Amino acid sequence: MPTSKEELIRRGLHPHDIQHNQHRRADWQDYGGCGLYMVTLCIEGRHPLFGYLEGNIRAQRDAADFPHIVLSPLGSTILEEELPKIHRFYPQIEVWKVAMMPDHLHLLVYVAEPLPEGKKLGDIIRSFKGGCSRAWWKQGTAEMTALKSAGTAAAGTAEAGVPVPSGTVPCTSKRASLFEAGYHDRIIKRPGMLETIKRYMSDNPLRALMRRQLPKLMERRLHLRIGSHEYAAFGALFLLKRAEKEQVFYHRKDKATGLPTEQTEGYRHDRERQLSEARMGVVLVSPGISKGESLVINAAIEECLPVIHLQKEPIGRYWKPERHRFEACARGNLLILSPWGLGEDSDFARFHKLNELAAEICSTTDVVLLNIGEIQ
Repeated sequence: MPTSKEELIRRGLHPHDIQHNQHRRADWQDYGGCGLYMVTLCIEGRHPLFGYLEGNIRAQRDAADFPHIVLSPLGSTILEEELPKIHRFYPQIEVWKVAMMPDHLHLLVYVAEPLPEGKKLGDIIRSFKGGCSRAWWKQGTAEMTALKSAGTAAAGTAEAGVPVPSGTVPCTSKRASLFEAGYHDRIIKRPGMLETIKRYMSDNPLRALMRRQLPKLMERRLHLRIGSHEYAAFGALFLLKRAEKEQVFYHRKDKATGLPTEQTEGYRHDRERQLSEARMGVVLVSPGISKGESLVINAAIEECLPVIHLQKEPIGRYWKPERHRFEACARGNLLILSPWGLGEDSDFARFHKLNELAAEICSTTDVVLLNIGEIQ
């Protein structure tokens, strides 16, 4: 995958379109006032210092073996000691929910009252990150001292082959930060969004283990070629090998009647025909932009039928789809493609470009879909 800014511009992409951006702020939001946020903090280098995941992806949600994190000493310290300090020092802030993963942390943060004069949410997050880093330094120093006093100072080296306790490495300096610079926040504005965010946080371990245990259904490719165009992809790549694919393409209005396309008899007939063919194994391909397209694609995903869905949003290293599409990928029914080079096209141009790409995918043979070695 090209990484230089010049190469991205040459391909018609702006760098921020494909990078995992953890520092985006909403210019219009008053971060010193009341608000509800999901805040995400990632460990520097994505080291799994908070623990490890275990469980059965097919277990019932309330069962003991449902996917969950087993916390490291550092993870426990942050959860039990550092997080409560946020409300202790800033009683205006309530931490409603915590989702800790091996290499990152989600917080559902409610600012119930305006913060003290001159304070913003970012100041509180910065202080919390500093406290977590100090806990990391302290714990790492104590554990390494214990190792040395036991005469096993070499236990953490690759040559010794003995693992260092989780949470001590790679802390090599008391100036090192536990977390990446900045953080990401999502502003929650409505009750329905709040419930979606809560489910997202609760299902984090499940999704992670599904990606690990179902690799062929959750493949991620940041750079592949299909026909004459290049894409990033997430999901069931083997759907590209299917010989029978059909494009789902509808304009917003019917040219003959002027009615919205989805209200016409012709559309209803075509919709049922396409879903019937998908039940027999035909892969439906579409960006699902117009209402007529989205009704077919959503119905197919709901019915667990094979779909290749093109989207304008970029797929980066840490990107993952929302719940219903994620679950469709896990079933092996969905592949999501994000084409390179859409740039700053208008919505109208993007609509036609994505549908042109959908038509190309449908007409491309297995032999030239990819550098064929990428699909096993």
